[in-house]
Amino acid sequence: MEEVIKLLRQQMVIYSKLSALLESLKAALHQREDSRKVSDAVKQIERMYAELSRLQRQQEKFLKTGQKENMASFVQAQPASVERDVAMRLLLQVDALQKKMIGQSASAKELLRHSKEFMEYHINLISRARAEGTYAPPEAGAAPGGSRRMFDANV
Repeated sequence: MEEVIKLLRQQMVIYSKLSALLESLKAALHQREDSRKVSDAVKQIERMYAELSRLQRQQEKFLKTGQKENMASFVQAQPASVERDVAMRLLLQVDALQKKMIGQSASAKELLRHSKEFMEYHINLISRARAEGTYAPPEAGAAPGGSRRMFDANV
């Protein structure tokens, strides 16, 4: 039971850190000031996911030895004790943190999608700009050299 409690506490710590990191990512995406903040937040989130993955492998290994499908069934199969009650409370807290993180991930994903669309829109605006004669009168027609694009793909 001690190993179960240890694994669940580690999961709680990681989910709490992930939740805070997702909030910082969302704040950085809202500000649209510095892409380094977004990049740093994503790197930290990736590290936390790697740590969570490591914990999941440990949990799966533990459950295989106990021949149980998931942590909840393992804990419920244990005899009533203080440790079992602690493990059940931890399971509920981990589950609540997982659900919170899923919601945060979805909103961060949506913000990333909006940021991507915003950048694509502006890149398209820039790439469609024409490099025409700056001081030519309107009746002069096209600038010499034809219509060139400001950002030529042939370069």
